[in-house]
Amino acid sequence: MKILNIGVFVFCFSVVIAQDIDPTEVTVVEGFKSEIPQSEKIKETTQFTDTTVVNKIQTYSFIDKTLDADYESRPIKAANVSGEKKSDLFRSTIMLGGGFPLTSVSSVSVSSLRKDNYSYGLNLNHFTSRYSDENSEKHRNSLNQIHIFGKKIEEKNIFVVNLDYDRKSIKHEYRPELNDWSISSSNDKNRFSYSKIGSTIFSRELSDYKLKHRTHFFISDLNELSENQIHLNTYLSKNIKGYSIQLEIEFDNFINYANSELNDVDRSEFKIFALNSFISIEKYDFDIDLGFSSDYILDDLNGVEIGLFPYLNISKFLVKNILYIEGGLENNGYRNTIKSLSDDNPYIYAFTTNQDVVFDDFNTLDLRTTDENEAYLYMKNIIGKDELFEGKLSYSYIVNTPIFYKVPYYPNGKYLSSYIDVWRLHANANYEWQINDLVGIHASANYFNYDTIVSNKENINGNLGVSLNLDEKIKVNTSVSYLGKRKSVGGLQDSLQNYHINYNDIFDLSHQFHTNISIDYNYIKSISAYLRINNIFNSKQDMWEGYQEIGINARIGFSYSF
Repeated sequence: MKILNIGVFVFCFSVVIAQDIDPTEVTVVEGFKSEIPQSEKIKETTQFTDTTVVNKIQTYSFIDKTLDADYESRPIKAANVSGEKKSDLFRSTIMLGGGFPLTSVSSVSVSSLRKDNYSYGLNLNHFTSRYSDENSEKHRNSLNQIHIFGKKIEEKNIFVVNLDYDRKSIKHEYRPELNDWSISSSNDKNRFSYSKIGSTIFSRELSDYKLKHRTHFFISDLNELSENQIHLNTYLSKNIKGYSIQLEIEFDNFINYANSELNDVDRSEFKIFALNSFISIEKYDFDIDLGFSSDYILDDLNGVEIGLFPYLNISKFLVKNILYIEGGLENNGYRNTIKSLSDDNPYIYAFTTNQDVVFDDFNTLDLRTTDENEAYLYMKNIIGKDELFEGKLSYSYIVNTPIFYKVPYYPNGKYLSSYIDVWRLHANANYEWQINDLVGIHASANYFNYDTIVSNKENINGNLGVSLNLDEKIKVNTSVSYLGKRKSVGGLQDSLQNYHINYNDIFDLSHQFHTNISIDYNYIKSISAYLRINNIFNSKQDMWEGYQEIGINARIGFSYSF
Protein backbone atom coordinates (compact mmCIF):
# COMPACT_ATOMS: atom_id res chain seq x y z
CA MET A 1 0.00 0.00 0.00
CA LYS A 2 2.85 2.37 0.85
CA ILE A 3 4.56 1.57 -2.49
CA LEU A 4 1.37 2.47 -4.37
CA ASN A 5 1.02 5.87 -2.59
CA ILE A 6 4.62 6.81 -3.29
CA GLY A 7 4.18 6.01 -6.97
CA VAL A 8 1.10 8.25 -7.32
CA PHE A 9 2.86 11.19 -5.58
CA VAL A 10 5.91 10.97 -7.93
CA PHE A 11 3.69 10.88 -10.98
CA CYS A 12 1.72 14.05 -10.00
CA PHE A 13 4.83 16.01 -9.04
CA SER A 14 6.48 15.32 -12.38
CA VAL A 15 3.41 16.61 -14.22
CA VAL A 16 3.56 19.93 -12.32
CA ILE A 17 7.23 20.48 -13.08
CA ALA A 18 6.64 19.92 -16.70
CA GLN A 19 3.98 22.71 -17.20
CA ASP A 20 4.67 25.28 -19.95
CA ILE A 21 4.23 28.93 -18.66
CA ASP A 22 3.54 31.68 -21.32
CA PRO A 23 5.63 34.94 -21.12
CA THR A 24 3.88 38.09 -19.62
CA GLU A 25 3.55 41.20 -21.82
CA VAL A 26 4.16 44.63 -20.16
CA THR A 27 2.89 47.78 -21.95
CA VAL A 28 4.57 51.14 -21.13
CA VAL A 29 2.46 54.32 -21.49
CA GLU A 30 4.38 56.97 -23.29
CA GLY A 31 5.00 60.19 -21.34
CA PHE A 32 4.60 58.64 -17.90
CA LYS A 33 6.76 60.38 -15.30
CA SER A 34 7.06 59.02 -11.84
CA GLU A 35 7.43 61.47 -8.92
CA ILE A 36 7.17 61.58 -5.12
CA PRO A 37 4.56 64.10 -3.62
CA GLN A 38 5.99 67.08 -1.73
CA SER A 39 5.78 66.65 2.04
CA GLU A 40 4.98 69.30 4.71
CA LYS A 41 6.82 69.68 7.92
CA ILE A 42 4.79 68.82 11.02
CA LYS A 43 4.79 71.52 13.76
CA GLU A 44 7.11 70.84 16.55
CA THR A 45 4.77 72.35 19.24
CA THR A 46 1.29 71.08 20.22
CA GLN A 47 -1.73 73.40 20.66
CA PHE A 48 -4.42 72.76 23.32
CA THR A 49 -7.88 74.41 23.63
CA ASP A 50 -9.46 74.72 27.15
CA THR A 51 -13.17 74.07 26.55
CA THR A 52 -14.06 74.90 30.17
CA VAL A 53 -13.67 78.65 29.53
CA VAL A 54 -16.22 78.59 26.77
CA ASN A 55 -19.48 80.37 27.85
CA LYS A 56 -22.14 77.66 27.76
CA ILE A 57 -25.01 79.77 29.18
CA GLN A 58 -28.17 79.70 27.09
CA THR A 59 -30.70 82.49 27.52
CA TYR A 60 -34.43 82.02 26.95
CA SER A 61 -37.20 84.58 27.05
CA PHE A 62 -40.84 83.82 27.90
CA ILE A 63 -44.01 85.68 27.14
CA ASP A 64 -46.17 85.83 30.29
CA LYS A 65 -49.63 86.12 28.86
CA THR A 66 -52.96 84.71 29.95
CA LEU A 67 -55.44 84.05 27.18
CA ASP A 68 -59.08 84.57 28.16
CA ALA A 69 -61.54 82.78 25.91
CA ASP A 70 -65.30 83.18 26.06
CA TYR A 71 -65.76 79.64 24.85
CA GLU A 72 -67.31 77.44 27.53
CA SER A 73 -66.82 73.74 27.14
CA ARG A 74 -69.34 71.22 28.29
CA PRO A 75 -68.37 69.54 31.61
CA ILE A 76 -66.98 66.08 31.11
CA LYS A 77 -68.96 63.41 32.86
CA ALA A 78 -67.09 61.31 35.36
CA ALA A 79 -66.01 57.94 34.07
CA ASN A 80 -67.54 54.83 35.56
CA VAL A 81 -64.68 52.93 37.13
CA SER A 82 -65.27 49.45 38.42
CA GLY A 83 -63.17 48.79 41.48
CA GLU A 84 -63.54 47.39 44.92
CA LYS A 85 -67.04 47.08 46.28
CA LYS A 86 -68.06 50.00 48.46
CA SER A 87 -68.41 49.22 52.12
CA ASP A 88 -71.94 48.81 53.38
CA LEU A 89 -73.38 51.86 55.07
CA PHE A 90 -75.78 51.83 57.99
CA ARG A 91 -78.91 53.90 57.61
CA SER A 92 -79.77 54.16 61.30
CA THR A 93 -78.08 54.22 64.69
CA ILE A 94 -79.65 53.96 68.14
CA MET A 95 -77.68 54.85 71.26
CA LEU A 96 -78.92 54.39 74.86
CA GLY A 97 -77.16 55.08 78.14
CA GLY A 98 -77.50 55.97 81.78
CA GLY A 99 -75.43 56.67 84.86
CA PHE A 100 -75.03 58.27 88.24
CA PRO A 101 -76.01 60.70 89.59
CA LEU A 102 -79.29 59.83 87.94
CA THR A 103 -78.66 60.41 84.23
CA SER A 104 -80.33 59.25 81.03
CA VAL A 105 -78.91 59.64 77.53
CA SER A 106 -80.38 58.59 74.19
CA SER A 107 -79.77 59.33 70.54
CA VAL A 108 -81.39 58.25 67.28
CA SER A 109 -79.94 58.92 63.84
CA VAL A 110 -81.66 58.06 60.55
CA SER A 111 -80.27 58.94 57.12
CA SER A 112 -80.74 57.95 53.50
CA LEU A 113 -78.47 55.55 51.65
CA ARG A 114 -76.13 56.70 48.90
CA LYS A 115 -78.00 58.49 46.12
CA ASP A 116 -76.75 60.23 43.02
CA ASN A 117 -78.25 63.66 43.64
CA TYR A 118 -80.05 63.82 46.99
CA SER A 119 -79.85 62.76 50.63
CA TYR A 120 -81.74 63.41 53.85
CA GLY A 121 -81.52 62.61 57.53
CA LEU A 122 -82.91 63.01 61.05
CA ASN A 123 -81.08 63.25 64.40
CA LEU A 124 -82.73 63.12 67.85
CA ASN A 125 -80.76 63.68 71.08
CA HIS A 126 -81.89 63.60 74.71
CA PHE A 127 -79.98 64.23 77.94
CA THR A 128 -81.24 64.53 81.53
CA SER A 129 -79.33 64.65 84.81
CA ARG A 130 -80.34 65.13 88.44
CA TYR A 131 -77.96 65.74 91.33
CA SER A 132 -77.67 67.41 94.74
CA ASP A 133 -74.95 69.84 95.78
CA GLU A 134 -73.20 70.13 99.15
CA ASN A 135 -76.09 72.27 100.48
CA SER A 136 -78.58 69.50 99.68
CA GLU A 137 -80.14 71.66 96.99
CA LYS A 138 -81.33 69.73 93.98
CA HIS A 139 -80.49 70.51 90.38
CA ARG A 140 -82.03 69.12 87.23
CA ASN A 141 -80.72 69.78 83.72
CA SER A 142 -82.22 68.57 80.49
CA LEU A 143 -81.51 69.07 76.81
CA ASN A 144 -83.56 67.83 73.85
CA GLN A 145 -82.50 68.40 70.25
CA ILE A 146 -83.98 67.67 66.83
CA HIS A 147 -82.13 68.16 63.56
CA ILE A 148 -83.63 67.44 60.12
CA PHE A 149 -81.76 68.05 56.87
CA GLY A 150 -82.15 67.51 53.15
CA LYS A 151 -79.59 67.92 50.36
CA LYS A 152 -80.15 68.15 46.60
CA ILE A 153 -77.32 68.25 44.04
CA GLU A 154 -78.04 69.92 40.72
CA GLU A 155 -75.78 70.46 37.72
CA LYS A 156 -74.66 73.96 38.79
CA ASN A 157 -75.80 74.33 42.41
CA ILE A 158 -76.22 72.39 45.65
CA PHE A 159 -79.26 73.03 47.85
CA VAL A 160 -79.41 72.24 51.58
CA VAL A 161 -82.41 72.68 53.89
CA ASN A 162 -82.19 72.44 57.70
CA LEU A 163 -84.68 72.41 60.56
CA ASP A 164 -83.38 72.62 64.15
CA TYR A 165 -85.11 72.56 67.51
CA ASP A 166 -83.41 72.83 70.93
CA ARG A 167 -85.14 72.78 74.29
CA LYS A 168 -82.92 73.46 77.31
CA SER A 169 -84.28 73.40 80.86
CA ILE A 170 -82.54 74.27 84.16
CA LYS A 171 -84.38 73.63 87.43
CA HIS A 172 -83.09 74.45 90.92
CA GLU A 173 -84.87 73.39 94.14
CA TYR A 174 -83.90 75.24 97.33
CA ARG A 175 -83.69 73.99 100.89
CA PRO A 176 -86.84 74.91 102.85
CA GLU A 177 -84.93 77.12 105.29
CA LEU A 178 -83.75 79.30 102.40
CA ASN A 179 -87.28 79.76 101.12
CA ASP A 180 -87.97 82.92 103.04
CA TRP A 181 -88.52 85.11 100.01
CA SER A 182 -91.99 86.03 98.76
CA ILE A 183 -92.27 83.33 96.16
CA SER A 184 -94.90 80.67 95.86
CA SER A 185 -92.56 77.69 95.59
CA SER A 186 -89.10 76.58 96.65
CA ASN A 187 -87.77 76.19 93.13
CA ASP A 188 -87.21 78.12 89.96
CA LYS A 189 -86.90 76.97 86.39
CA ASN A 190 -85.40 78.42 83.25
CA ARG A 191 -86.61 77.02 79.94
CA PHE A 192 -85.29 78.08 76.54
CA SER A 193 -86.99 76.64 73.45
CA TYR A 194 -85.23 77.54 70.24
CA SER A 195 -86.25 76.65 66.68
CA LYS A 196 -84.62 77.56 63.37
CA ILE A 197 -85.37 76.79 59.73
CA GLY A 198 -82.99 77.72 56.97
CA SER A 199 -81.57 76.97 53.55
CA THR A 200 -78.15 77.19 51.91
CA ILE A 201 -77.37 77.40 48.19
CA PHE A 202 -73.81 77.25 46.87
CA SER A 203 -72.40 76.86 43.39
CA ARG A 204 -70.43 73.90 42.07
CA GLU A 205 -68.23 76.12 39.89
CA LEU A 206 -64.58 75.01 40.03
CA SER A 207 -62.88 77.71 37.95
CA ASP A 208 -61.57 80.71 39.88
CA TYR A 209 -62.31 82.87 36.82
CA LYS A 210 -66.03 82.15 37.07
CA LEU A 211 -68.38 83.65 39.64
CA LYS A 212 -68.81 81.51 42.76
CA HIS A 213 -71.50 82.09 45.34
CA ARG A 214 -72.82 80.81 48.66
CA THR A 215 -76.11 82.10 50.06
CA HIS A 216 -77.52 81.27 53.50
CA PHE A 217 -80.94 82.24 54.86
CA PHE A 218 -82.73 81.35 58.11
CA ILE A 219 -85.42 82.52 60.51
CA SER A 220 -85.45 81.60 64.20
CA ASP A 221 -87.68 81.85 67.25
CA LEU A 222 -86.94 81.70 70.98
CA ASN A 223 -89.71 80.97 73.52
CA GLU A 224 -92.77 81.67 71.40
CA LEU A 225 -91.93 85.08 69.88
CA SER A 226 -89.87 86.34 72.81
CA GLU A 227 -87.00 86.70 70.36
CA ASN A 228 -86.81 86.27 66.57
CA GLN A 229 -84.05 86.63 64.03
CA ILE A 230 -84.10 86.91 60.23
CA HIS A 231 -80.71 86.32 58.64
CA LEU A 232 -79.49 86.54 55.02
CA ASN A 233 -75.88 86.20 53.94
CA THR A 234 -74.37 86.06 50.44
CA TYR A 235 -70.72 85.39 49.65
CA LEU A 236 -69.38 86.05 46.13
CA SER A 237 -65.90 85.42 44.73
CA LYS A 238 -64.19 85.69 41.33
CA ASN A 239 -60.69 86.02 39.91
CA ILE A 240 -60.40 89.19 37.80
CA LYS A 241 -57.15 89.72 35.87
CA GLY A 242 -55.23 87.53 38.29
CA TYR A 243 -56.67 89.10 41.45
CA SER A 244 -59.04 87.21 43.72
CA ILE A 245 -62.01 89.38 44.68
CA GLN A 246 -64.42 88.45 47.52
CA LEU A 247 -67.60 90.26 48.47
CA GLU A 248 -69.83 89.41 51.42
CA ILE A 249 -73.25 90.97 51.98
CA GLU A 250 -75.15 90.29 55.20
CA PHE A 251 -78.48 91.37 56.69
CA ASP A 252 -79.78 90.62 60.20
CA ASN A 253 -83.07 91.65 61.74
CA PHE A 254 -83.47 90.98 65.49
CA ILE A 255 -87.00 91.25 66.86
CA ASN A 256 -87.78 91.07 70.57
CA TYR A 257 -91.17 90.57 72.21
CA ALA A 258 -93.27 90.24 69.07
CA ASN A 259 -95.89 88.20 70.95
CA SER A 260 -99.07 90.26 71.04
CA GLU A 261 -100.00 88.75 74.41
CA LEU A 262 -97.04 90.47 76.11
CA ASN A 263 -98.75 93.64 77.29
CA ASP A 264 -96.05 94.63 79.78
CA VAL A 265 -93.20 95.01 77.31
CA ASP A 266 -92.90 96.80 73.98
CA ARG A 267 -91.74 95.20 70.76
CA SER A 268 -88.28 96.29 69.60
CA GLU A 269 -86.24 95.78 66.41
CA PHE A 270 -82.57 95.96 65.61
CA LYS A 271 -81.27 95.79 62.02
CA ILE A 272 -77.71 95.40 60.73
CA PHE A 273 -76.58 95.75 57.09
CA ALA A 274 -72.97 94.60 56.67
CA LEU A 275 -70.72 94.78 53.60
CA ASN A 276 -67.30 93.15 53.53
CA SER A 277 -65.00 93.43 50.52
CA PHE A 278 -61.56 91.83 50.04
CA ILE A 279 -58.91 91.56 47.35
CA SER A 280 -56.06 89.04 47.36
CA ILE A 281 -52.68 89.88 45.81
CA GLU A 282 -49.19 88.37 45.85
CA LYS A 283 -46.16 90.60 46.38
CA TYR A 284 -42.56 89.70 47.28
CA ASP A 285 -43.63 86.08 47.92
CA PHE A 286 -46.24 87.25 50.45
CA ASP A 287 -49.97 86.59 50.12
CA ILE A 288 -51.76 89.83 51.01
CA ASP A 289 -55.50 90.26 51.61
CA LEU A 290 -56.74 93.83 51.73
CA GLY A 291 -60.26 95.01 52.38
CA PHE A 292 -62.73 96.74 54.60
CA SER A 293 -65.93 95.97 56.46
CA SER A 294 -68.77 98.43 56.92
CA ASP A 295 -71.89 98.26 59.08
CA TYR A 296 -75.13 100.21 58.87
CA ILE A 297 -77.07 99.78 62.12
CA LEU A 298 -80.69 100.81 62.64
CA ASP A 299 -81.79 100.58 66.27
CA ASP A 300 -85.24 101.45 67.55
CA LEU A 301 -83.69 102.79 70.76
CA ASN A 302 -80.44 104.46 69.62
CA GLY A 303 -81.18 105.45 66.03
CA VAL A 304 -78.72 105.05 63.13
CA GLU A 305 -75.05 104.15 63.43
CA ILE A 306 -72.45 103.63 60.67
CA GLY A 307 -69.12 101.88 61.11
CA LEU A 308 -66.15 101.36 58.77
CA PHE A 309 -63.20 99.08 59.62
CA PRO A 310 -60.04 98.11 57.66
CA TYR A 311 -58.94 94.54 57.09
CA LEU A 312 -55.36 93.36 56.47
CA ASN A 313 -53.95 89.85 56.31
CA ILE A 314 -50.36 88.99 55.34
CA SER A 315 -49.22 85.37 55.15
CA LYS A 316 -46.20 83.43 53.93
CA PHE A 317 -44.67 79.95 54.03
CA LEU A 318 -41.18 80.47 55.45
CA VAL A 319 -40.53 76.80 54.73
CA LYS A 320 -42.86 75.37 52.10
CA ASN A 321 -45.60 73.18 53.58
CA ILE A 322 -43.82 73.20 56.96
CA LEU A 323 -43.58 76.63 58.59
CA TYR A 324 -46.43 79.11 57.99
CA ILE A 325 -46.92 82.59 59.48
CA GLU A 326 -49.82 85.00 59.27
CA GLY A 327 -50.60 88.39 60.76
CA GLY A 328 -52.87 91.34 60.34
CA LEU A 329 -55.77 93.47 61.52
CA GLU A 330 -59.42 92.44 61.60
CA ASN A 331 -62.76 93.43 63.05
CA ASN A 332 -65.29 91.02 64.56
CA GLY A 333 -68.73 92.14 65.61
CA TYR A 334 -71.82 90.30 66.80
CA ARG A 335 -75.17 91.01 68.40
CA ASN A 336 -75.81 89.75 71.93
CA THR A 337 -79.21 88.08 72.13
CA ILE A 338 -81.20 86.21 74.75
CA LYS A 339 -80.22 83.05 72.89
CA SER A 340 -76.46 83.76 72.94
CA LEU A 341 -76.46 84.91 76.57
CA SER A 342 -78.47 81.89 77.74
CA ASP A 343 -75.97 79.59 75.99
CA ASP A 344 -73.18 81.17 78.07
CA ASN A 345 -75.11 81.35 81.35
CA PRO A 346 -78.32 79.31 81.73
CA TYR A 347 -79.06 81.01 85.09
CA ILE A 348 -79.92 84.39 83.59
CA TYR A 349 -83.17 86.25 84.24
CA ALA A 350 -84.96 87.07 80.99
CA PHE A 351 -88.46 88.45 81.33
CA THR A 352 -91.12 86.73 79.15
CA THR A 353 -89.08 83.55 78.68
CA ASN A 354 -91.52 81.38 80.66
CA GLN A 355 -89.54 81.27 83.88
CA ASP A 356 -91.35 80.11 87.00
CA VAL A 357 -90.14 83.06 89.06
CA VAL A 358 -90.90 86.66 88.08
CA PHE A 359 -89.49 89.21 90.49
CA ASP A 360 -90.23 92.26 88.36
CA ASP A 361 -91.43 93.11 84.89
CA PHE A 362 -89.11 95.96 83.97
CA ASN A 363 -85.60 94.59 84.70
CA THR A 364 -84.44 92.11 82.09
CA LEU A 365 -81.39 91.41 79.96
CA ASP A 366 -79.47 94.28 78.38
CA LEU A 367 -78.87 93.45 74.71
CA ARG A 368 -76.09 95.29 72.87
CA THR A 369 -73.68 94.82 69.97
CA THR A 370 -70.11 93.75 70.73
CA ASP A 371 -67.35 95.10 68.50
CA GLU A 372 -63.80 93.69 68.60
CA ASN A 373 -60.80 95.25 66.82
CA GLU A 374 -57.83 92.89 66.86
CA ALA A 375 -54.18 92.84 65.79
CA TYR A 376 -52.79 89.31 65.68
CA LEU A 377 -49.86 87.09 64.73
CA TYR A 378 -50.35 83.39 63.99
CA MET A 379 -47.94 80.59 63.15
CA LYS A 380 -48.23 76.90 62.27
CA ASN A 381 -45.28 74.54 62.29
CA ILE A 382 -45.30 70.92 61.14
CA ILE A 383 -42.62 69.55 63.43
CA GLY A 384 -42.59 66.04 62.01
CA LYS A 385 -44.81 63.32 60.67
CA ASP A 386 -48.24 63.66 62.34
CA GLU A 387 -46.86 66.31 64.71
CA LEU A 388 -48.20 69.88 64.63
CA PHE A 389 -47.84 73.05 66.69
CA GLU A 390 -50.00 76.17 66.37
CA GLY A 391 -49.67 79.46 68.22
CA LYS A 392 -51.45 82.80 68.17
CA LEU A 393 -50.82 86.11 69.91
CA SER A 394 -53.39 88.91 69.70
CA TYR A 395 -54.15 92.29 71.25
CA SER A 396 -57.71 93.57 71.07
CA TYR A 397 -59.89 96.48 72.04
CA ILE A 398 -63.40 95.16 72.72
CA VAL A 399 -66.35 97.51 72.92
CA ASN A 400 -69.33 96.15 74.91
CA THR A 401 -67.75 92.99 76.27
CA PRO A 402 -70.70 91.03 77.72
CA ILE A 403 -70.51 90.17 81.44
CA PHE A 404 -72.99 88.91 84.04
CA TYR A 405 -73.75 90.15 87.54
CA LYS A 406 -75.86 88.52 90.23
CA VAL A 407 -79.21 90.04 91.14
CA PRO A 408 -79.53 90.71 94.90
CA TYR A 409 -82.47 89.85 97.15
CA TYR A 410 -83.08 86.49 95.50
CA PRO A 411 -82.12 82.99 96.77
CA ASN A 412 -78.82 81.96 95.16
CA GLY A 413 -79.20 84.79 92.65
CA LYS A 414 -80.30 85.24 89.09
CA TYR A 415 -78.00 86.93 86.61
CA LEU A 416 -78.48 90.00 84.48
CA SER A 417 -76.23 91.18 81.65
CA SER A 418 -73.98 94.20 81.56
CA TYR A 419 -71.14 95.43 79.34
CA ILE A 420 -67.66 96.84 79.68
CA ASP A 421 -65.00 98.18 77.28
CA VAL A 422 -61.65 96.40 77.74
CA TRP A 423 -58.18 95.93 76.31
CA ARG A 424 -57.29 92.24 76.11
CA LEU A 425 -54.06 90.34 75.49
CA HIS A 426 -54.61 86.74 74.39
CA ALA A 427 -52.01 84.01 73.86
CA ASN A 428 -53.03 80.60 72.55
CA ALA A 429 -51.04 77.41 71.88
CA ASN A 430 -52.14 74.03 70.46
CA TYR A 431 -50.07 70.88 70.07
CA GLU A 432 -50.96 67.55 68.45
CA TRP A 433 -48.76 64.48 68.00
CA GLN A 434 -49.94 61.12 66.71
CA ILE A 435 -46.94 59.15 67.92
CA ASN A 436 -47.97 55.93 66.19
CA ASP A 437 -51.08 53.89 65.47
CA LEU A 438 -51.43 53.27 69.19
CA VAL A 439 -50.80 56.56 71.04
CA GLY A 440 -51.76 60.17 70.35
CA ILE A 441 -51.31 63.39 72.38
CA HIS A 442 -53.16 66.68 72.15
CA ALA A 443 -52.80 69.78 74.33
CA SER A 444 -54.06 73.37 74.34
CA ALA A 445 -53.60 76.42 76.58
CA ASN A 446 -55.02 79.96 76.69
CA TYR A 447 -53.82 83.01 78.60
CA PHE A 448 -55.87 86.22 78.93
CA ASN A 449 -54.84 89.55 80.41
CA TYR A 450 -57.46 92.30 80.85
CA ASP A 451 -56.85 95.89 81.83
CA THR A 452 -59.70 95.73 84.36
CA ILE A 453 -61.89 93.24 86.23
CA VAL A 454 -64.10 91.22 83.88
CA SER A 455 -66.77 89.33 85.79
CA ASN A 456 -66.66 85.51 85.50
CA LYS A 457 -63.72 85.53 83.06
CA GLU A 458 -60.65 83.42 83.84
CA ASN A 459 -57.06 84.41 83.05
CA ILE A 460 -55.85 80.93 82.13
CA ASN A 461 -57.28 77.61 81.00
CA GLY A 462 -55.82 74.48 79.46
CA ASN A 463 -56.37 70.88 78.45
CA LEU A 464 -54.12 67.84 78.04
CA GLY A 465 -55.33 64.58 76.52
CA VAL A 466 -53.89 61.19 75.62
CA SER A 467 -55.64 58.73 73.29
CA LEU A 468 -55.00 55.00 72.92
CA ASN A 469 -56.18 52.84 70.02
CA LEU A 470 -55.97 49.16 70.81
CA ASP A 471 -56.33 47.17 67.61
CA GLU A 472 -59.42 49.18 66.54
CA LYS A 473 -61.42 47.29 69.17
CA ILE A 474 -60.84 49.41 72.24
CA LYS A 475 -60.29 53.16 72.20
CA VAL A 476 -59.32 54.99 75.39
CA ASN A 477 -59.22 58.78 75.81
CA THR A 478 -58.02 60.54 78.94
CA SER A 479 -58.01 64.27 79.57
CA VAL A 480 -56.99 66.72 82.27
CA SER A 481 -58.49 70.22 82.15
CA TYR A 482 -57.86 73.35 84.20
CA LEU A 483 -59.98 76.49 84.60
CA GLY A 484 -58.36 79.35 86.48
CA LYS A 485 -59.77 81.54 89.23
CA ARG A 486 -62.47 84.08 88.40
CA LYS A 487 -64.22 86.99 90.06
CA SER A 488 -68.01 87.20 90.22
CA VAL A 489 -69.41 90.71 90.52
CA GLY A 490 -72.69 91.38 92.32
CA GLY A 491 -75.42 93.93 91.69
CA LEU A 492 -77.43 96.54 93.54
CA GLN A 493 -80.84 98.16 93.25
CA ASP A 494 -81.32 101.93 93.20
CA SER A 495 -84.23 104.00 94.50
CA LEU A 496 -86.10 103.50 91.22
CA GLN A 497 -85.82 99.74 91.65
CA ASN A 498 -83.43 99.43 88.71
CA TYR A 499 -80.50 97.00 88.97
CA HIS A 500 -76.87 97.96 88.33
CA ILE A 501 -73.50 96.24 88.54
CA ASN A 502 -71.72 96.73 91.88
CA TYR A 503 -67.91 96.44 91.86
CA ASN A 504 -67.86 96.71 95.64
CA ASP A 505 -69.50 93.27 95.82
CA ILE A 506 -66.99 90.74 94.46
CA PHE A 507 -67.00 86.99 95.09
CA ASP A 508 -63.93 84.88 94.27
CA LEU A 509 -64.57 81.67 92.34
CA SER A 510 -61.99 78.93 92.91
CA HIS A 511 -60.15 77.20 90.09
CA GLN A 512 -61.51 73.95 88.68
CA PHE A 513 -59.40 70.88 87.94
CA HIS A 514 -61.04 67.94 86.14
CA THR A 515 -59.79 64.51 85.08
CA ASN A 516 -61.93 62.49 82.69
CA ILE A 517 -61.66 59.11 81.00
CA SER A 518 -63.71 57.55 78.21
CA ILE A 519 -63.57 54.00 76.84
CA ASP A 520 -65.20 52.79 73.61
CA TYR A 521 -65.43 49.10 72.77
CA ASN A 522 -66.39 47.94 69.26
CA TYR A 523 -67.77 44.43 69.64
CA ILE A 524 -68.60 44.11 65.95
CA LYS A 525 -69.07 46.68 63.22
CA SER A 526 -72.69 47.34 64.14
CA ILE A 527 -72.57 46.99 67.94
CA SER A 528 -70.44 49.02 70.33
CA ALA A 529 -70.44 50.06 73.98
CA TYR A 530 -68.96 53.01 75.88
CA LEU A 531 -68.03 54.14 79.39
CA ARG A 532 -67.55 57.76 80.51
CA ILE A 533 -66.17 58.80 83.91
CA ASN A 534 -65.97 62.57 84.46
CA ASN A 535 -64.57 64.72 87.27
CA ILE A 536 -62.81 61.74 88.82
CA PHE A 537 -61.47 63.79 91.77
CA ASN A 538 -65.00 64.99 92.62
CA SER A 539 -64.49 68.74 92.34
CA LYS A 540 -67.55 70.69 93.56
CA GLN A 541 -66.70 74.32 92.95
CA ASP A 542 -69.14 77.02 91.92
CA MET A 543 -69.55 77.32 88.16
CA TRP A 544 -71.49 80.53 88.82
CA GLU A 545 -71.88 82.03 92.25
CA GLY A 546 -74.55 79.98 94.04
CA TYR A 547 -74.59 77.16 91.48
CA GLN A 548 -72.19 74.27 92.08
CA GLU A 549 -70.91 71.96 89.40
CA ILE A 550 -71.79 68.29 89.42
CA GLY A 551 -69.20 66.10 91.18
CA ILE A 552 -67.92 62.76 89.97
CA ASN A 553 -70.30 61.27 87.44
CA ALA A 554 -70.29 58.27 85.13
CA ARG A 555 -72.30 56.98 82.18
CA ILE A 556 -72.43 53.64 80.43
CA GLY A 557 -74.31 52.72 77.27
CA PHE A 558 -74.32 50.98 73.94
CA SER A 559 -75.14 51.75 70.31
CA TYR A 560 -76.56 49.63 67.50
CA SER A 561 -76.37 50.46 63.80
CA PHE A 562 -78.46 48.90 61.07
